[in-house]
Amino acid sequence: MIEALRDKIRVFFTEGNERSLLTKKNIASSFGIKGITILTSFVLVPMTIDYVNAERNGIWLTLYSMIYWLNLFDIGLGSGMKNKLAEAKAHGEDDLAQKYVSSTYAIIFLICAAIFALFCLINPHLDWMKILKTANVAYAGEISALVWIFIAVFCFNFILNPIKVVVAADQRPAIGSLIDMIGYLLTLAGVFILWKTAKPSLIYLGLVSGFAPILVYAGASIFLFCGRYKKWRPSFRKVDFRLSGSLMTLGVKFFIATVAMIVVTQTLPTLIQRLSGGVEVTNYNNAFRLFSVAVNVMAIVILPYWSSFTDAYTKQDFAWMQNSMKNLYRFFIGLLVVQAVLLVLSPLIYFVWVNYWIDEPLKVSFGMSAAVCLLTCVLCWTNICIYPINGIGKIKLQVISSIAEIILMIPVALWLGKMWGTTGTILAPCVVYLPRSIWAPIQINKLIKQKARGIWGE
Repeated sequence: MIEALRDKIRVFFTEGNERSLLTKKNIASSFGIKGITILTSFVLVPMTIDYVNAERNGIWLTLYSMIYWLNLFDIGLGSGMKNKLAEAKAHGEDDLAQKYVSSTYAIIFLICAAIFALFCLINPHLDWMKILKTANVAYAGEISALVWIFIAVFCFNFILNPIKVVVAADQRPAIGSLIDMIGYLLTLAGVFILWKTAKPSLIYLGLVSGFAPILVYAGASIFLFCGRYKKWRPSFRKVDFRLSGSLMTLGVKFFIATVAMIVVTQTLPTLIQRLSGGVEVTNYNNAFRLFSVAVNVMAIVILPYWSSFTDAYTKQDFAWMQNSMKNLYRFFIGLLVVQAVLLVLSPLIYFVWVNYWIDEPLKVSFGMSAAVCLLTCVLCWTNICIYPINGIGKIKLQVISSIAEIILMIPVALWLGKMWGTTGTILAPCVVYLPRSIWAPIQINKLIKQKARGIWGE
């Protein structure tokens, strides 16, 4: 029996076309790597709460979600470069690929410099205590310093992040997952030292959790561009701003889609902070950490398919795409079962995971857990369809849907929040994403069966 299992595993990883084998190997590698990352993030939760307390932790999470908005200034360049780089690779055009990489880094650096200069001008006029609706004046100094730490961290991450786009375009997202894993482990080590030796401080927490991953990104960029991706290494001589047009044509569409994603998912901590306070933000974060395991697992599986679908569509391999979608749908059904089990066991999991280790137990209601569970299931379902569509690059319908989602999200969240509190706020993305959940599987089905006409194929 063991020998038969070994044979099946060997066949799974050795038979099939090159694209399928590379996808399988990346998924398998990512599961082990991402598993360590998820476990590390789970350990960080009670440690961080116990170090700074639940209210400070809520402030930290809210500020982080607000600074995350600055990623919009990428203007879709990363996603645009991913598709263009994958296309250049499929055609064997390494010189063009290097130009895309060099030009993207140059544009991102200029954008980052402008963001930092603008922040320096407007920050003195912002009252962060009022923005966060925090009455505890004892946190004022920490919050002021934390904002500067976060903006510095954002700038470094913004400039270094394209290395993950490069490995994803090469259909090797497992390398990107490895970079994240090492960053999380270094962060865990740093927070553990703070927990044991330092007084509670948002400043210390921001410095450690912000700059530990940056060190890993910088090291990975140097290592990869001096090794495997030497032929694509950024070079001043290869910067060609004329390519920005082709990058931006697709990039702007991805930009609008990214705005919608951030509005729908990243505004929740801010809305909860303003409606219910920092402790509820911490409760929501704990619930989301638990149920987003499914989102992370789905990301492991689906991320390699973005560039794989770019490659397959470029080469008109529709049979491979149809078979891949069938496998992804089967996987989603299995995830639904796991989510249902997690929901039933969630009260016990919260106690063992968090409340047992901290002095002031948190109270995550079953309603909040159910709402987060539904939200993560919706995110998994839409990602299954959206990632392959993004890889193909036919995203006009997604742009239109994204604009509607941007307009609807905050009014719907405030309305549901007034009716059902935090649980209602969390349900808002499910309502807003309902049309996307319907049209996305229809579009990908039409694309891979070569029946996409009109807006379905644009």
